[in-house]
Amino acid sequence: SGQRLRFPVQVRVSGKLPTKSLEAGQVLRFKGMLNRLGKATGRVTAMELVTDKNTSNRLHVLQAGEGSNAYSSCEIIGTFVRAINGRVVVKVPKDNGFTRRTTLSFPTAEDLLVTFLSNDFHQAAPGAKVTMLVVARLNTGDLVAKNLEVEVRADTTRKPDLDAKLLDKYRHLSNDPQVPRLIRSAHFRFMTDVSDREAQIILDKLETMVRLLTRYFGRAPTGFIDGYIVHDLSKWPAGLLKEPAGIAKIRARAGICFNSSLGNQRRAELYSCDDHGVIQHECTHGFCHLAFGSTGPTWLAEGVAELGQYWKLNQLAIEANPRVISYLHRAMPRKSLLQIAVPGRTEAGDWQDYAWRWALCHLLANNPNYAPRFKPLAIALMEKREGVSFASVYGPVAKQIAFEYDLFLRNLSNGYRADLCAWPWDAKFKTLNAPRISKIKIKAAYGWQSSGLQMEKGVSYDLKTEGQWKIAPGNTTYDGNGDGDGRGRLVGTIFNNYQLSTPLSLGSDQTFVAPTDGQLFLRCNDEWASLGDNDGEITVYFRRTPE
Repeated sequence: SGQRLRFPVQVRVSGKLPTKSLEAGQVLRFKGMLNRLGKATGRVTAMELVTDKNTSNRLHVLQAGEGSNAYSSCEIIGTFVRAINGRVVVKVPKDNGFTRRTTLSFPTAEDLLVTFLSNDFHQAAPGAKVTMLVVARLNTGDLVAKNLEVEVRADTTRKPDLDAKLLDKYRHLSNDPQVPRLIRSAHFRFMTDVSDREAQIILDKLETMVRLLTRYFGRAPTGFIDGYIVHDLSKWPAGLLKEPAGIAKIRARAGICFNSSLGNQRRAELYSCDDHGVIQHECTHGFCHLAFGSTGPTWLAEGVAELGQYWKLNQLAIEANPRVISYLHRAMPRKSLLQIAVPGRTEAGDWQDYAWRWALCHLLANNPNYAPRFKPLAIALMEKREGVSFASVYGPVAKQIAFEYDLFLRNLSNGYRADLCAWPWDAKFKTLNAPRISKIKIKAAYGWQSSGLQMEKGVSYDLKTEGQWKIAPGNTTYDGNGDGDGRGRLVGTIFNNYQLSTPLSLGSDQTFVAPTDGQLFLRCNDEWASLGDNDGEITVYFRRTPE
């Protein structure tokens, strides 16, 4: 699984962005002249995009004007609404202590650029300019970053993710820890000492998770998930937390959901630290118990709970813990399907065991070859129906799943989409005889695709391509030759008895000899995690090379 190293690194991501590139909900900091009626005067000449987690929205008077309608110099930290007709519109908290208006409009200088500054390298998107990189060489020979400076533009700044959007949404709330008190939403009731802002972010994430799970399984929980979310255990009154096993989990920065039933009455009670992933994982257990009566066998229970932790609205790409991705990608030997999908309740194991279960459940839930069977299987197992198991449902396609599971683990990374990488098992193939010409369209935004051709070892074939495709957003297009580094190039592989040949570099005009018998598959050469933003297709023509 490799070693983890704590090594200090200084990161500076900076840039200047036009106001038209801002997204509603982002937070701006600037100075402006404002009166108590909420009217602004003078042009704002400098603005900063707020990226740190601790800053709260506010309106602070720097220098008060004389008279009731006089203009005061103010510092505004507000939520961006829109930019229109040379003005920027922001929202400020209701209790700002200066004006009753919460939506304010400020004239801006024509050449205004919003300053962007962050110490998070994730804020830089591909294409950003690295202006400085200082690395240290370890005695193992590995290199680690020590100083990193990156310049970004509007098109090379990472778009706000869910966490950033939720932070901006609730930035008006206090971020100070509180005494234990009750927080609640439509499906959850917790005692917690986290801040008001953190509490709303957690409840927002959990309600989104409930909507996703309800939409997927077609069933909602029958009651509330209750429990305790703890930031600082030392601040909790003695006796408030009653479950010793739950307290032990909190001390270990983990969590547990106690599920119980009495007749038709079901109860789920959470004990958890304030880690969002832990909370979502354990609350998924609670959801399944309240909706179906149990969480099913351990492999399914923990696999689905990990799905619940990572699932995000309208997001099909993987966004999981990099430690989990790295482990699964490198682990040898890999666990087989039957080693993971063990019937019944077993030991939960460690985070590596959770990783294998998540990987299997993610593939089954998202790959269209297997997804139609996964949901009914999961429901049947959680309802404890007799005679249903992983082997009984997926046994007839065991070889196909094993093949795709191996490909999934080999190509796994954040951004990977199982729905775009499903193997076309139903494709038909035939031998190409002279002088016939075969024609096939290949999409840029997909993995291996059928050529429809059965290759014969030692036989020479000609190919030509028409059309262009894109391997990233923007206006740059490529033909079948791709760029100078081979990205965007047409490549192939030959499938024979569940084995793939060494990739074939084909391009837009090529004569090649088939290295083995088998079925030819084609794709646009791009990182497996980057297929989702590709666009376009090319037409490929094949013939046997004339003698």
